[in-house]
Amino acid sequence: MKKLNTDKILKENINFEDDLKESLKDTNEQALWLQVALEEYLKDGDFNSFYASLEKIIEIRNISVRKMSKDLALSRSNIIKLLEGETKTAPKIDTLVKIFNYLDFEIKIIPKQA
Repeated sequence: MKKLNTDKILKENINFEDDLKESLKDTNEQALWLQVALEEYLKDGDFNSFYASLEKIIEIRNISVRKMSKDLALSRSNIIKLLEGETKTAPKIDTLVKIFNYLDFEIKIIPKQA
């Protein structure tokens, strides 16, 4: 992932959120962001944190939840609960696959490295 320019942030008083949003305009950076979030989820089991990372990508792309829910045939309220971390159980994998496909990402399975 792109290294944040902390000197620039401090000198120009740019806040972290703005620098992150700028970095995440690139789809390769978005993929890395989600990969790291998914790896963290696999370590700590905090799927709400993973979905907060996914929410950031949806926000950056300026995708409305209403349109997304209609296009994916998923409940708008369930998508909102999911992205805002208000769900108590991890969503089904088909929901994740639908969302990733919608965002033009794919899930790959690779062997663990020793």
